[in-house]
Amino acid sequence: MSKHRRRIVVGWVTLIVLLNVAALVNPDLSEFIPIDIEPLNYLMAAITVLLFIFAAIRYYQQFRIVQFPLHAAIVFGSVLLAITECFMISTMMWTLAWWLYHVVLAASALLLLYGIIAQYRSNVAVTQTVQQGDRQSSQGRLRISISGSMQELIAATETKDAYTAGHNYRVAMYGVQLAQAMKLDPELLLALARGGLIHDVGKIQTPGEILNKPGKLDADERLVIEQHPVVGYEMCKYIGFMTEELYVIRHHHEKWDGTGYPDKLKGTEISLPARILAIADVYDALTSRRSYREPWPQERALQVIVEGSGTHFDPDCVSAFVKLCESGELFVPEGSGVKHGGL
Repeated sequence: MSKHRRRIVVGWVTLIVLLNVAALVNPDLSEFIPIDIEPLNYLMAAITVLLFIFAAIRYYQQFRIVQFPLHAAIVFGSVLLAITECFMISTMMWTLAWWLYHVVLAASALLLLYGIIAQYRSNVAVTQTVQQGDRQSSQGRLRISISGSMQELIAATETKDAYTAGHNYRVAMYGVQLAQAMKLDPELLLALARGGLIHDVGKIQTPGEILNKPGKLDADERLVIEQHPVVGYEMCKYIGFMTEELYVIRHHHEKWDGTGYPDKLKGTEISLPARILAIADVYDALTSRRSYREPWPQERALQVIVEGSGTHFDPDCVSAFVKLCESGELFVPEGSGVKHGGL
């Protein structure tokens, strides 16, 4: 969970700081580290270099997707640190190579610092208000923050997929209203809202001819598009999204009976925010205009959702959503295409 992640980070940072302070206070502590014993020193150096290379490869894969400056800085910084490790194990003090080691080490540190600053500047929070109609109460309004970088990714996805334009916002809004009706915990409510706003961002890697195909997808095309929750999950995993939000992104296409994708989760194995968003996602898909059909009336869309209770959807979520719609309390955002009418 996200709380455990924070504790782990705080714990490691605290340990590193304490070790550095102890080394400064008592330099003789370094004598207990067997850095001159062969072949142990070469083995540890090789492991360190491999870890740096592994980090560079992983962050390069992420950089190809999200194009974030921090990822690029980590790629180059990891390569430079791997080089400095080779210098450190193979050179003697006061030689030219020894001084070059310090230059490369300083360059890698400055590069990482630049990446952090550039990422921070690009991540200036963009605050959005998801609210239910004209309600002014704290329950009817939820303020969430999405970084500028994520705003650019959402915009890129919506540009690539005409249907996605506005879809993320509407799904998040429907999901928030259902979650509030079910009295979801505030922390999970926020996770649902943030995850809902970017739940389809993985489609940025889906070929446009599949996304905008005017008709039914074949088996191979279906396999391709079913990867978008995993792609979105992998993208957001490295840019500050918490575990609960990542579950929403990865699992919003899972089904109650275990026949969904990508992980074939069943029942309560699927997080409650993801189960809620699944209903919001399908409802907006049915009530939105597509290239091959007009938007469905609310009554017809509700009929499909009710028929999916216990198979596609959590029955409790379905019941709460039907009550929300039938009471007239579901706020429908502009451009949704929702119509009231006969089946």
